[in-house]
Amino acid sequence: MGLFDWFTQTPDHIISYAPGGHTLQVKITYNTQTGLFTYRGRYGTRAKFYDKDIHHIDNKEVSRTHRVLLIQGHDTCLATLDVLTNLVNENLQAWIESRGQVAYDYDQQQRGLWVNTAAVKAAIDAGPPVEPSTIKVEEMSSIEATDSTEPVESVTSEESVNSTEGGIQEDPIHRIKQLKELLDIGAITDEEFQQKKEELLQKI
Repeated sequence: MGLFDWFTQTPDHIISYAPGGHTLQVKITYNTQTGLFTYRGRYGTRAKFYDKDIHHIDNKEVSRTHRVLLIQGHDTCLATLDVLTNLVNENLQAWIESRGQVAYDYDQQQRGLWVNTAAVKAAIDAGPPVEPSTIKVEEMSSIEATDSTEPVESVTSEESVNSTEGGIQEDPIHRIKQLKELLDIGAITDEEFQQKKEELLQKI
């Protein structure tokens, strides 16, 4: 599975997550505009609740290997989710509490890798940090008007610009190397890597 399999955006203000991978058939979405969580679990389990109504989340032990999440409001239980394995419940709770900012890839966890796909996606979308241009201008002091006919000295300017035409351009080669590292650890698929690489190569 690839980086964006667990973290899709259709439309942009709705993000989704499968805490146990797609085979588990447990999915939750979050509307960043309205704050609405929509849970679709196994055996027809459905639940909807708003982030503003959540007081805390109880992670109740059912057995040594399984737990259940109780979404608690200020004076009532908003939702009772599926009985799931401990790891899947931890993923689900972290995603809800972070409002989708922590999204661990379950398949990667099975390989011993804890990849926060939400953070990786945000980093790829943002690209490298852009430093502002530095421009220094030395202005001459004002000259009082006189009867002199001597020409006024021209203003001398010293410009130190650390960018090219409107800002530092990202280094495509460096970005490709970063993406290759993500590919090597399985955070993105080969298809995603090739697509991003082609976009970056066009900038060279």
